[in-house]
Amino acid sequence: MDTVVLIQVLIGGVLLGGLYALVAFGLSLIYGVARILNFAHGTLLAVGGVAAAVIYAKTGWSPVVVIVVLIPVYLLFGWVFYDVALRPLTKRSHIESIVGTVLVTVGALIILSDIAALLAGPTPKKIQTNFEMLELGEVLLSTTQLYILLAIAALTVVLHVLLKRTWFGHAMRAVTQDATGAAICGVRASVVNSATFAFGSAIVAVAAVPYAMLFPIDPYAGFSLTVKAFTIIILGGVGNLAGALAAGLFLGVAEAFTAFFWAPEWAPALSIILLLVILLVFPQGVFARRGA
Repeated sequence: MDTVVLIQVLIGGVLLGGLYALVAFGLSLIYGVARILNFAHGTLLAVGGVAAAVIYAKTGWSPVVVIVVLIPVYLLFGWVFYDVALRPLTKRSHIESIVGTVLVTVGALIILSDIAALLAGPTPKKIQTNFEMLELGEVLLSTTQLYILLAIAALTVVLHVLLKRTWFGHAMRAVTQDATGAAICGVRASVVNSATFAFGSAIVAVAAVPYAMLFPIDPYAGFSLTVKAFTIIILGGVGNLAGALAAGLFLGVAEAFTAFFWAPEWAPALSIILLLVILLVFPQGVFARRGA
């Protein structure tokens, strides 16, 4: 097998895995802080990708401008959705809260997908950009791929600093570890939960645009993306940013090589297979820290 071909497949897998990791970052924060299993999380990316493609086609704005437009929309949606639909469930019993959360987020998944399909059509959409090809020896890398790789790396660093060095990051970690103790210190868990849900949704908005630049996406592609995010969280450990990144890259590269060496139709099923194997063999997560 030609080494150049393997490198090209590897680059594609790293790009895909990096985008998976961005989606998983938001879902991991939401579950780690608010204890919400948001089954509509991947649908937010699918709807955002479709919206970004439509906005780009209609206006010709730069993808960066489209991201700036989508972020406040997703922040507002995440905050309102949590306060209106999910916060009341926290006052129910544990079982009722879990079942209610699943029903509400699955219902949101269906509603958001149908609304996006009604407004933009059910066919896949993609942001068609003009790009230049860079030749690194015999390896070809588009400027779009290069910019997305750099953006994923930069955003990962920004998220790490935000979680480790800012008041908001300390507040999220405090609520995650002990909500009562955080309240005694003046941290309102309800506000932090709302802000975390909004922030996790905004991360999806950032990931949606580069995803639509690389791959066609339709309004009904969200559930499979949610499953991939769950797989990454279980593989990397809840709240473990480095673990989520490593798990996302692993899943993306594994899918790329599965599609290339075996069959493309088996690549989407790989996340389900990995999820089952991890739950059986590594219930705490392969990359999770022992003290988590």
